[in-house]
Amino acid sequence: SENKLFSLSGSSLVVAPFRDSGERVVGVLGVIGPTRLNYARVIPVVDYTAQLMTQLIRR
Repeated sequence: SENKLFSLSGSSLVVAPFRDSGERVVGVLGVIGPTRLNYARVIPVVDYTAQLMTQLIRR
């Protein structure tokens, strides 16, 4: 039987890491959406938000 956790066929995942002051990855921000996601819109938003998270963590 199919695992419900991984039944996301037809979906895509856009992720970006955020880091601490030692450049260690301390988390990952992501968006799950349809395969035909508006990547041109979503990727910059995810990237920018992860950069903001990095700045906040480093304070």
